[in-house]
Amino acid sequence: MSAKGYVGLPRPYTNNSFQLKLHEFEHLIAELTQQDSEASPEERRQFINENLRFDAFCDAIRALFGPDIRNQDLKAIYRKITTNPDAKVDWSELFGYFQSDNEDQEQIVNEEVSVFTVSKKHRIGEAAGDKKRRDTIQRIVYNPVSDIYLTASQKGVLCVWTAKNMRLQSCCDVNESAWVTGIDYLPSIRRVAAITERSVAIWDNRSKGKNPSNFVIKPLDHSPQCMTFVPYNNNMHEDCLLVGDDEGYINLVTIAAKDLNTKNAKIDKKNPLNLCLDPATLSYPIQRRKLHDDWVIMVKYFPELRCFASCSPGSTNSFVLEDVDRIIDNQPIRQTVSITKGVNCFDYCPKANIIATGCGDKVIRIWHPHIFTRPTGKMIGHLFTIIDIAINDKDQHVISLSTARVFRIWDIHTLTSLQVFTDNEERPGEKRIHCMVFDDKHERLVTGSSVLDAWPLTRAVQDTMQVPHTHDRPITQTLFNRELNQVVSVCSESIIKVWEMEAGRQVYQIAEAHGPNVEVTSIALDKTGYRLASGAFDGSVKVWDFGSGQEIRSWTVPHDPEEDLSVTGLQYCLIKDKRCLITIGWNNKLRMLEDQQDGDLLFLMDYSDIYYWPQEVPRSSSQSPNIFSRVSPLPGIGQGSAQITNIFSKENILFTHEISCMDVLHSNNVLATGTANGNTILWDIEEGAVNKVFKLPDHAIASNNSSRETESKEGDRRKPANAKRVNALRFLVHKTRRPDPAYIKKLTGHVSGSNTPIDTSGDEKENEETKETPDSTDSTSGRESKSSQHESIKEDPNKDEDDGDNAKDKIKDDDTKEEDKEEDIENIDPEATMIVSVYDPVLVTCHTDSFIRFWTLEGDMIRQVCPVTRRQGSPVTAVCADEDCHFLITGDNKGYLTMWDIGHFLEDPQSEEKGKLKQLLSWRAHLTRVVALTYIDRMRAIMSASTDGSVRMWFGGEHSRGHFMGFFGQHRPWNFPNTERAITPVLPYDISERPMKPPRSKSATQKAKRVQPYEYPLRFNEERWKPFRRSAYFQKPPKPKPSTMEPEDKKFFNALRKPQFYNDHLEYVKAADAETGAVFRSLPVYRIHTPQRMNTPAIDFGLSPSQENQAYLFASPGKLNRASPVKDLGRPQQIPNKTKRMSKSLPTTGTSGTSTSLSSVPSPRKR
Repeated sequence: MSAKGYVGLPRPYTNNSFQLKLHEFEHLIAELTQQDSEASPEERRQFINENLRFDAFCDAIRALFGPDIRNQDLKAIYRKITTNPDAKVDWSELFGYFQSDNEDQEQIVNEEVSVFTVSKKHRIGEAAGDKKRRDTIQRIVYNPVSDIYLTASQKGVLCVWTAKNMRLQSCCDVNESAWVTGIDYLPSIRRVAAITERSVAIWDNRSKGKNPSNFVIKPLDHSPQCMTFVPYNNNMHEDCLLVGDDEGYINLVTIAAKDLNTKNAKIDKKNPLNLCLDPATLSYPIQRRKLHDDWVIMVKYFPELRCFASCSPGSTNSFVLEDVDRIIDNQPIRQTVSITKGVNCFDYCPKANIIATGCGDKVIRIWHPHIFTRPTGKMIGHLFTIIDIAINDKDQHVISLSTARVFRIWDIHTLTSLQVFTDNEERPGEKRIHCMVFDDKHERLVTGSSVLDAWPLTRAVQDTMQVPHTHDRPITQTLFNRELNQVVSVCSESIIKVWEMEAGRQVYQIAEAHGPNVEVTSIALDKTGYRLASGAFDGSVKVWDFGSGQEIRSWTVPHDPEEDLSVTGLQYCLIKDKRCLITIGWNNKLRMLEDQQDGDLLFLMDYSDIYYWPQEVPRSSSQSPNIFSRVSPLPGIGQGSAQITNIFSKENILFTHEISCMDVLHSNNVLATGTANGNTILWDIEEGAVNKVFKLPDHAIASNNSSRETESKEGDRRKPANAKRVNALRFLVHKTRRPDPAYIKKLTGHVSGSNTPIDTSGDEKENEETKETPDSTDSTSGRESKSSQHESIKEDPNKDEDDGDNAKDKIKDDDTKEEDKEEDIENIDPEATMIVSVYDPVLVTCHTDSFIRFWTLEGDMIRQVCPVTRRQGSPVTAVCADEDCHFLITGDNKGYLTMWDIGHFLEDPQSEEKGKLKQLLSWRAHLTRVVALTYIDRMRAIMSASTDGSVRMWFGGEHSRGHFMGFFGQHRPWNFPNTERAITPVLPYDISERPMKPPRSKSATQKAKRVQPYEYPLRFNEERWKPFRRSAYFQKPPKPKPSTMEPEDKKFFNALRKPQFYNDHLEYVKAADAETGAVFRSLPVYRIHTPQRMNTPAIDFGLSPSQENQAYLFASPGKLNRASPVKDLGRPQQIPNKTKRMSKSLPTTGTSGTSTSLSSVPSPRKR
């Protein structure tokens, strides 16, 4: 057979040819991912997705390695490079090596939610510091007080690195022949301590010079293997160390500053730079105790538990957690763990209150700090021995390292692996990683091998994965300056920050605005946007220039330590051309200050809180008069019968109503304040007096407390504290806008301005009618527009007859006016081309009982709703609306936001139709309480602030409601969604719950129609089982019953329901104490009934009724107990009835018709 006719398998690759193919493959991947480009990874990813087609990619790969490569392998590589252009692609992935069927999906998931960005690894320095030799790092310690890293290499090089700049600060050589095994910092004597296998070295890192002298404590009884600093000694200039040795002992070494002098030291003969100290010459002797059967691998001290922990590879006492005092007093050890192959490493998470141990059996175990009978969880995944563990306390992650240089990140709560990555870098020297430490402050993982590397968290590099952070402390209030398009925020640390709305970047900040350690409690902006007022905890009020941040005016009150002077609310208003400031505070007072043009703030007046409560009096005279009534029962002289129908009771309203929030309606000159007892007070701003008080109706209170109140035997109810508190309120003035017909005619050119005058009187009348009857807008507009057109048509023929001679002149004028028509249209204000219909204002209040209530200005409650979220019953704490009040947004105590459609409801608030007020969406915006909400109409965005210290932006448009746009303080622009199509909304890094729409059958928790809760898969069909008589088919079918069908056995359907799980008992936030023992979150409680006991019969003293009233002077104890008004809850109440029954069953004897009953106490055995 000739060579041309051969169509078999291709020629197999040789070593050289396959190596060439691999080089071509690497060059192809680098060209496709644009690795040599200066563009950012996000720009390269977008370019690849737009230009790289999957079929072209498959053809290029198969042209190199042949057509036998599977599609699923090509899809995996294609998704990998399109998702992350910096991801490393290995040739083994082409042929399906080291892959399973499920690895394709796991790879994509891990890249999207990667905890660490492996490609951003940073090289800090070499293990030997500035010494030119190869070495390996044995131990890394981070000191948060000094913000430094301490490293100790195997051959004795000690280095200090700055954590902020990651640069070498100082370096020293111990000059010991033994290997260094540990290092730590001694804060009292300001020295660095390191241990070798034979000694303890003390180095002054602040000393200058190339060859500083070190103090070395030797010889020691055993070989030290690990060490840690312990704040055990309270004396100044003294520090304590815990040292674990090769014999299983834990040594307590106390080093005093007076011991480190040249008088007590001797010069080492081998190393003249070292000064040797004998352990016997120290001020405090070394104390030790044997805790392990094998050598001690690691020892650490946990200040949250006030205990130290140590581990050993031995099978008995593998892990020990005890107080430092146990080393001295030799009392028995309580907290020990025994594992077959021992424990190699461990760490503690204070936030989750757990201890993670890495064992020789390649399993990570999770323990409660005071319960070591069995682990609370296990994490399996490593294929090699675990050598080190670190904890990310903020995110509650466990980071483990194996001998194969494989890192795994685990979630503490779910016990699942979040990310797996390895260090594949080829470098000279030893490649094994010996130790690591996680830096919580700078959010990076620092590892030590022959070099010192830093692995940053993804959220520290990529803003989209960053936990939103605007302030370091909880935020108290935020405001939006519409004039300057800026945002101002205040936190509990008294820092005022001003941000740009367009990019979310900080403009300036005011630290300690009212002085050091004085908290800013409230802020307000005036109408111009150039004045910012702030109130503080000490009662002071200041006015700032918003543009520059400079203080303009101030006002203070005399300080009274016994009185609460904090300012809780501020509002600007304009009264008689005066800029005034309404303030709430100073022990629940309402005051008005004038912001003058020159000088400080001027006090104007205190609002009068006198209010007359109306009280109804019955009209009919047949009822008996009340003798305690203040109204005279007789009429006056010359008058008829008394016809007084109501009276008033005077009260100082602020004595019984604590103000919690307020809002101003400038058009009506009305101020509304919410109170802690659920009532709302309306004030006249100019008069400074109370207008009305809105009280919650009785049916609203009863419906809210029906599920929460408990009724005692006496009949009184116990209500939760502040259940009706008003947390936020707002005036809603609904507006509708529609185009002006006159403007449309002028724009389209149907009617000329000179020929037909446009009558706008109908539009004005229509505008007035829409305010009164908003439902008739469409009908009235149609009628009036038609009538105006008919009138113009009738008037035109008469004008043409009279002005026939001037027709030619008008045609000439039309030509000139059409040229000026376009210029007139461009100069018209867009707002002037719209007809605005304004409706009556409505007041909305948000209460602690999770209800949102709507009120008219007359004080009638017209609607109350409760949002449907994943956590029902949370107090509603914030509210906002758009400019025209089409949408309402509320925030609750759990961090949920709820969006409502209120436009149709505000047009006809008295309507009882439930569909006009609808809940559109609810989503989790924060993990803690929402304190402020603002709707930005220009961006269609919602700004939310919470006590978690972040101010976040959410998209409020129709297609992507609940889409996370970013937070104030980030380095990237806002992430607007694609409004052309509905997409899955983006969530912040700390939120995992998707937005939730309410069920269609209900809008929030309004009373809806009853829906049949059951579905019947099998039903009896009467039509198919008719009898075989001819007359049965001519009968009319029976009408269906209007009532809904109910199941015969409801218990069966209730049994099919899934049980509701709860994990409240698993939450733990406070660390326990080792002295108190184990702390249980929840324990079963059993109720044990008291056994019934028979009472002995009371002795009758034969007293008269008058003497019985004074029986407390000489009565028996049994008599006093029965007369006592205090109930004896320990005794059963039915015992006297049983004694009566026993007396009837006994034989009776007596004379003259009298009988006596004999009662005796029964024997305990008979009972």
